[in-house]
Amino acid sequence: MEEQVVLTTCLRPVDGMEEELDMIEASLDLTVIRVARKKKSISMLQKEYDKPILVLDKRRLELYPEGMGEPFFFHPSSAVFRVKQLISSGHDPLVASAKLKRGMTVLDCTLGLGSDSIVMSHAVGAEGKVVGVESRQLTSFLVRRGLSSWKEKSDILNEAMRRIEVVTADSLEYMKTLPANSFDVVFFDPMFEKTITESRHLDPLRSIADGRGLSKPAIDEAKRVARQRVVLKAHFESNWFDAFGFERAVRKSSKFHYGVIELEK
Repeated sequence: MEEQVVLTTCLRPVDGMEEELDMIEASLDLTVIRVARKKKSISMLQKEYDKPILVLDKRRLELYPEGMGEPFFFHPSSAVFRVKQLISSGHDPLVASAKLKRGMTVLDCTLGLGSDSIVMSHAVGAEGKVVGVESRQLTSFLVRRGLSSWKEKSDILNEAMRRIEVVTADSLEYMKTLPANSFDVVFFDPMFEKTITESRHLDPLRSIADGRGLSKPAIDEAKRVARQRVVLKAHFESNWFDAFGFERAVRKSSKFHYGVIELEK
């Protein structure tokens, strides 16, 4: 079925919003149903159209998935304090597991909100490269827009966001187009098989995320594409670590662990 979205403004639009809606509509490769808000609530629009609702607010672009009362929108989230901690202490669990250094290249096969990619982009610096792959077009569009425009007080964090390249594609199909040894590291962070209570703020994203999880073909392609290692972030009870041969780094104080497949080429 062709993907569709309703595009509208906040309840009290300001000058310039119609022109911005034009740009958004032109950027989306899907069927856009553009409607005037006319004081209608989000729930009213959801009942009327039975489609995701994309709302241009004064501060940000918000996506209300079907049946969800809370919006999905871009925010660097945990990347803000993780980058600060990495600068002050020199340590981040993902950066350590992936053994990232300046100048390295990373393929993030599960971009999501982009928090991990932001941290990795900072770690590899301007000399390196991070490419994030997201299969859902609306998620990809919101995150690409956010990475290019969101402003934090930290120039270092802003620069890390701007350097990330976003690709809208199925990660397995995208990897098939790449030459062998294209990236130093390939990273996976699929939506957890088990919901973590502390991560309820991700519920709007879960409703539109690609929930297929990992597969052997994807891991095999990752091993071909990666020069140095494949890294997995998953719930501590996940069977993916053992199923696909990841060496797990147990983190007793955390509900998710990292796993690594070191490659000898």
